[in-house]
Amino acid sequence: MDLWLRIYAIAMLVLGIYAFLTTVLNIRYFRSFDKTHKPEGNPLISVVVPARNEENNIERLIKSLQKQSYRNIEILVINDQSTDRTQEILDTLSKEDERIRVYSVNPDEKLNENGKINALLQLIPHAKGEFILATDADTMHSDNCIEHAYAVMENHKLDIISGYPTELCSSFFGNICMSAMMLTCILIPQFIIHRFPIPAASFAIGQFIMMRKSAYEETGGYSAIEGAICDDVGIVRLFVKHKKKYAFLNLSKYSACFMYRNMKESFIGIERSVAGIIPMNAFSVIPLLIAIILLLHIALSPIAAAAFLIYTGFALDALLLAAGAAIFVLAWFIGCKAENWRKRISISCSLTMLMTAAMLIHAFYKEVTGKGFEWKGRKVI
Repeated sequence: MDLWLRIYAIAMLVLGIYAFLTTVLNIRYFRSFDKTHKPEGNPLISVVVPARNEENNIERLIKSLQKQSYRNIEILVINDQSTDRTQEILDTLSKEDERIRVYSVNPDEKLNENGKINALLQLIPHAKGEFILATDADTMHSDNCIEHAYAVMENHKLDIISGYPTELCSSFFGNICMSAMMLTCILIPQFIIHRFPIPAASFAIGQFIMMRKSAYEETGGYSAIEGAICDDVGIVRLFVKHKKKYAFLNLSKYSACFMYRNMKESFIGIERSVAGIIPMNAFSVIPLLIAIILLLHIALSPIAAAAFLIYTGFALDALLLAAGAAIFVLAWFIGCKAENWRKRISISCSLTMLMTAAMLIHAFYKEVTGKGFEWKGRKVI
């Protein structure tokens, strides 16, 4: 018992220190991209938006794009067989601004089994810009969002960027599910991945992905990620595989997303993203088990630390365990504050770990049983 407690305590302390250092250094890395200077030139930037049943969101997005300080943009929206008022709203908006062009998905032209990727593959050939910004219909952007993103790409000679927007959801547990994304800030050293990129550790969030069109064409773009569960992770890993320069940023000051309305939508959506990051097959069983056990240990460590402190009378091992748990929770709090999560999420570390473990388990179950994943009411693969 004493030996296992010591091993557990030391492991938790090491993990807590690692998470704290990774978080602090990641935040420092993210802030380095805030210092940009206005680049020369004024190239056309194509904003591409797939939209399926987005009558509650699409006008808010378009209005935010029309207000951009960077004026040389075109806004391309493809209506993906919507059954609501999406097309009607788009028709009205396109009459007000010649930069807006609206297209419709051809249901007979299936370029990818993934519905969103199929829509993007039908839309992007219409893009005339030197840069492509792929964003979702449920997002909105600050007035200087595109200006900042373009400056970052030019200042740092990047081929593709993505990052954390501010995630908005009225449901507490919906936010808990979405905050699983914070693990890429707490546990993944983005400041190292930027210098030494490897596909498996490269991430993107589909709400904001900006690419050089030349690099997109050289890599094959979305047509080269057939079978991908997630368009965002798939495209960035394709770019990294082809040695294109990539950066993952904190975009919470520049972009926000109303991705999910409740816990059920959030759970289903984020588990799909989890499955896109971690391959759900026989070879991933052991890494998956390790990840689940690790998440459960992190989630329960504050309770375990309190119990052992009471049981052992503040013995050294119990103090080490308590210190490790406290440091990890502090890292979570700092990371959440930096990424603009609500206060109640920044103090709910254990809940997020438990929910993430549940999503991993359920995602694996859906994959091995052939149930698959959905996007906007359709099966992804």
